Amino acid sequence: MMIALLLSAATLVQGPAPIPASVQTSVDSATFRSQSPTDATVTIHADTSDQTIAIRSIDDALAVMADRRLAAIWLQVLTWAGPSLEGLRDALVTDARNVFAKGRTKEAESAIASVVRPRLRPTFQLADALLASGQVEQAVQLMQSARAAEPKDSPWWSIHWAAMSQWLAKARDVHGDTQGALDILEASIPPLGNDQVKLNLEASRASVLLDLHRAAHALAAIDAVEASFEAPGGIFSRDARIKGSERQFAWIRACALQQLGRTAEAKAAAAPLYPVAEPQDRRFKIDPTVKLRKQLGLCARDVTLTAQSYAEMLRDDPYGGEALVELQPAFQRRGADPRFMDDVRRDPSLAPIIAERMRILPDELVPALNGWGAMTPAP
Repeated sequence: MMIALLLSAATLVQGPAPIPASVQTSVDSATFRSQSPTDATVTIHADTSDQTIAIRSIDDALAVMADRRLAAIWLQVLTWAGPSLEGLRDALVTDARNVFAKGRTKEAESAIASVVRPRLRPTFQLADALLASGQVEQAVQLMQSARAAEPKDSPWWSIHWAAMSQWLAKARDVHGDTQGALDILEASIPPLGNDQVKLNLEASRASVLLDLHRAAHALAAIDAVEASFEAPGGIFSRDARIKGSERQFAWIRACALQQLGRTAEAKAAAAPLYPVAEPQDRRFKIDPTVKLRKQLGLCARDVTLTAQSYAEMLRDDPYGGEALVELQPAFQRRGADPRFMDDVRRDPSLAPIIAERMRILPDELVPALNGWGAMTPAP
């Protein structure tokens, strides 16, 4: 479980407008349009309105292929992306290599890439493309080389160091090496000295400690991070804190307390995950709180909370999004118990929605679902 830079699950707003929450989920028809080997759109014709979503990644394509209501365009998607999505995979790697060769880009393909300078964004784009295609070691070597080459006299060094360290930890975690992810984070914090950017790595460290069932250490760590985050001065005196960051502290603290058996305290700690209004930021697109409630449910092994969170995500998303990917029985989530996910899918709040909405992906799409080996099943 990685925490995004600046302590929020946020990405720079760019590209097509995001689909608003709480739209009607009935679908009359859908139109697929390919724009390039790496870009396509799906227009959902629902009730009296149309919504257009961008297909720019393997997960985007999988989400469309997993939605029963979009069956009419499945063949078109596979014609564009390849019968096993390998065509899209290879095109994304090729495109990322071309951007990397140019040496800079204003586009940020991920939350973590959005905080680094344009000259470094191609490195993140290529590393992400390689990781998603199962080329884990090549991706790691690329990022390690970039981190070692980063000039320490640059005013951006600390932000770049933290971002690249965060990425390297994520790559290890995705590949099933949770202890390796923790080792990277712990080795990357001291070089930052007193720079407040280190709080991002320390928050991620707390979340990884939960994966390793070291709840007491995670609780102490997240308490220390929040205390520093709220203290006046440093980078955060310039209003660099993204709105809604307290929600990250909340789910980590609540999970740690739950793992320690302190149920009443855990419930109180989760209060920020039920906001009166969703946090908004003019610079960033901030993930809805339901995703963090889902994170808490998965971490605490709370079947009801996890199922209710997925049900809410499916109601609010006209094409299924990440929920229809993560709920696939063949999806190999690091640290997840397959039996737990079976219970989640059977929960009364979610089971009817799955029966109506979710298609079990065929065998030929399972390699893409699991990153062609980049993701490792839980032990």
